[in-house]
Amino acid sequence: MKKFMTIAAMFAAVMVSFSSCNKDPQPNKKPAPEVQTCPDCGEALEDCTCGDFEAAIQIDGDFADWAAVTPVSATCNPDAKYTALTTLKVYTDEMYIHVYFEFSEDEIVDRAWVPFHVYINADNNTEGCGDDQWIGQGGQDFLLEGAVLADDAFCSYNPGLFTYAGVDPATVEWAWTDVLPEGSGIASGAGAGNKYELSIMKEMVPGLDLAATFGLGADIQQSWNSVGVLPNTAIADDNANGAVPMLQVPAVM
Repeated sequence: MKKFMTIAAMFAAVMVSFSSCNKDPQPNKKPAPEVQTCPDCGEALEDCTCGDFEAAIQIDGDFADWAAVTPVSATCNPDAKYTALTTLKVYTDEMYIHVYFEFSEDEIVDRAWVPFHVYINADNNTEGCGDDQWIGQGGQDFLLEGAVLADDAFCSYNPGLFTYAGVDPATVEWAWTDVLPEGSGIASGAGAGNKYELSIMKEMVPGLDLAATFGLGADIQQSWNSVGVLPNTAIADDNANGAVPMLQVPAVM
């Protein structure tokens, strides 16, 4: 009987030893939680500072904050071909391209639908639309088209976004592919009097890779015809459109 007890005890010890060698070394340890990332910047939420970012320009129809920044700007030459845009200012930060403009109320009389275009030469070279409203670098890569006035009142800027799709970038070829429809949220705007401001969200422009300095121009229309273009200069025999290079804008100011 004693011998049987001894053998049983030895068998139990072996089983305990075998079990201890094969058990989970940390049976109560929970799996590491999945890291939650910010959809805007890709950083871990605990490290994200997107929510802390406050743009110097607030789109609210109060233009006083423009006095606190140093934008790139252009004013209309009175002898230009298109004079309805009188002032254009552009200011950039980490998240936005901010645009401010003033227009001639005498020339913007049909306010049922007033298109405003922003043209961007992102890489600042000639590969892109060779629009003859500007000279030099030409090469617009992106076009935003939306209304700033509708039904006789200011509206938010909710443009469609287009990329250049022409065959020959050296020619004046109006050929664009729509990328984002109107109302995508890529931009917003507000106006008062004869002034308007808008902001374009950089990260919503697919494929946008701004050079250290990029080109920007704008026009305002009546019945889908340009009546104001900036920057501009006086018309001349050798410059029938009063064209100049686009504004040169630092990617971040």
